Amino acid sequence: MEIILTFFGFAVVLYGVSTLFYLLSFINKKEYFIRRGVFFAALGFISHTICISFYWTQPAYLSFSTFQIINDAAWAGVLIFLLVVSFARFVSPAGILVMPVTVFLQIWAAVSKKEIGMTPASFDTPWFWIHVIASALAYGFVLVAGAVGLLYLLKTRHAGDAFYDQLPDLKKLDNSNYLFIGIGFVMLTLMIISGALWTKQVHGSYWNWDPLEVQSLISWIVYAIWLHLRLTFGWRGKKLAWYSLLALPVMVSAIWGIPLVPEMFHRGFRVTHF
Repeated sequence: MEIILTFFGFAVVLYGVSTLFYLLSFINKKEYFIRRGVFFAALGFISHTICISFYWTQPAYLSFSTFQIINDAAWAGVLIFLLVVSFARFVSPAGILVMPVTVFLQIWAAVSKKEIGMTPASFDTPWFWIHVIASALAYGFVLVAGAVGLLYLLKTRHAGDAFYDQLPDLKKLDNSNYLFIGIGFVMLTLMIISGALWTKQVHGSYWNWDPLEVQSLISWIVYAIWLHLRLTFGWRGKKLAWYSLLALPVMVSAIWGIPLVPEMFHRGFRVTHF
């Protein structure tokens, strides 16, 4: 446990430095700081990955606690962000939202309860792992989508400013927002389907109105409406940028905030709290 928390601490510090560089980039309007922000985000991700690796290779790994949920969520968000940046460098300024949110989640995890426990029997199915991986990917993509939405809003607000004019053109940001929301929605759908099949194996029914199931469904509906507004009503640009940004807290609370609900059971294992 000590080595896990050591690398966790390194990751928090490095993510914090990355956040500082991103803030400096937008305050001082210097692109150089954005590159440094990405660099320290990558260093933090390496440390974070080592932390996660030690965690999952423990003979008795951390139980399904708040620490585990939030730590894994933060890792997934940075993973998706860095993968997107590696293929589309123009998304790198999106770290202005991705990295502060990550630091917030890491601090939240740091003060949460941590317990060691054996793997619950209900985890012994491939549907559980598909469910967990899909939820993490969904969070990562909608986080990046929200950050791209923020870039769109900043660029429209500061039109004519040399620093903001260097950001990608509005059409590219709008299309990127659509792409990331679309992928996130597919992952949300896979998360719900695999979760239902997992619940069927464990309890004999596909849906139990568990709080986590309900919150996940709410999140799915929120992003389904986003896609409906774009594809059916032709919404574009600023309205959907605001939507993707404001929908992000719904996703965070729906997927990762449920462990704060007192004595919550996700139908087969207990979620431990603070």
